[in-house]
Amino acid sequence: MKVFLVIIVILFSLHSFAQNELIEVKDFGENKGNLKMYTYIPQNLTMNKSVPLVIVAHGCTQSAQEIAKETGWNKLADSLNFMIIYPEQKQINNAAKCFNFYIGFKAKKDKGEVASIRQMLNYCTSTYDIDSSKIFITGMSAGGAISNAVLNAYPHLFNAGVMISAPSNLFNPNKETNQPKVAIIQGTDDRIVPEKNADKTLAQWLVKHQLDTTSVELKKDYLNNPLLTAQYFFNAEKQVKIITIKAEGIKHKLLIKPGKEIHQGGFINNHTQDINFHSTYWIAQFFGLTN
Repeated sequence: MKVFLVIIVILFSLHSFAQNELIEVKDFGENKGNLKMYTYIPQNLTMNKSVPLVIVAHGCTQSAQEIAKETGWNKLADSLNFMIIYPEQKQINNAAKCFNFYIGFKAKKDKGEVASIRQMLNYCTSTYDIDSSKIFITGMSAGGAISNAVLNAYPHLFNAGVMISAPSNLFNPNKETNQPKVAIIQGTDDRIVPEKNADKTLAQWLVKHQLDTTSVELKKDYLNNPLLTAQYFFNAEKQVKIITIKAEGIKHKLLIKPGKEIHQGGFINNHTQDINFHSTYWIAQFFGLTN
């Protein structure tokens, strides 16, 4: 009986691991930026209708596997029925494994790493039944910056994007009429990517959406959290186009709330911090994935 129970535990553990395993896609098309591509496809993914797709980009010194574990995105994909792409930087491209968002020939439309991420997206939309109206991108630090670059290069492909503690370099800012909605999450005590970067990113997107600062709603103690202050920017039709969230006194961290509930998740380590705000779930709500 004991042997039988041990076998059951091992099989269950293997099943749980398989559910959370990232799959590398080695041949996803032209790879100008020399990146790796990983996907997460929930074992119980319902494909009887088109599914959403989320791109999640890691920060410096991180990997696809680490950002997946730290943020808890895979858990949400299991529960909410969507796919994930995790681009991964190679150390041969950048010693700290940062995406090269600050180099023009790697971070412009159809160039370098931006083009590689576009190819990853193309691979998934041609291989799976992806809902083209529900494609999103988010990233932390350099991953947030490359997300900003991808949104700038291909605004028509994305419904929304979120940049977390992201530097603000942009090359050739587009002036297209239809822009994705965006959110910017920033710690006020971040010394790796200071708060002024979030302000610069906001300024970029105010221009893109042709918004001014008169139609803005300030929300202190956001979500009943005394550390959070949010700003909601509306267009003329009273639609939210930009949200900023500032976390008072927080350094260069991913904000998560470990736990088993749907609005909880992630893993505490030196990249993450628990202030009772699970940013991954908030982003999923912002994307409309929790409806």
